[in-house]
Amino acid sequence: MFCFNNKGQSFLEGFIIACIITVLMFAAIQVCIIVADDMFLNYSAFSATRKIVVTKNKEIADTAKETVSKLLTAYMLSSKSVFYYKTTHWDEDILGNKILDHSNKKINKHNVKVGYNTRIMFGQFFNSLFYREQSARARMVKSPDEEFYNKAYPDAKEFPEYEQ
Repeated sequence: MFCFNNKGQSFLEGFIIACIITVLMFAAIQVCIIVADDMFLNYSAFSATRKIVVTKNKEIADTAKETVSKLLTAYMLSSKSVFYYKTTHWDEDILGNKILDHSNKKINKHNVKVGYNTRIMFGQFFNSLFYREQSARARMVKSPDEEFYNKAYPDAKEFPEYEQ
């Protein structure tokens, strides 16, 4: 009754809906990229911490950085979303106290933190912030029984070595 000329109305409605769906689609893709990056970086931090925990004390210096670098080199080439990372490792007392095990050996906690930046799609449109700062962390307690790092119990065979 009030519409005298409705030519192009369906095109305009379709165009508005298409714009909204496109924005939602790119937002969903960005969330998926962020989740995939977070999962992989958390796995990298866990792997580095695990490798530290089973490494002999004298060889522990750069183990975390080397492990994360090996894992992330291929990932950064394939994903293109992570463009910067920094690995830090702490060897510290548990809750600030020197805790001893049953054989009076000190028990240490190892923390590995991987701080990284990921690109945000169309980030330049939002306050010129084109990246997201995030960090992944893992913590483990190093076993004081270094003689059992490569086997499960005293008379067991050593675990097989795998190339990484």
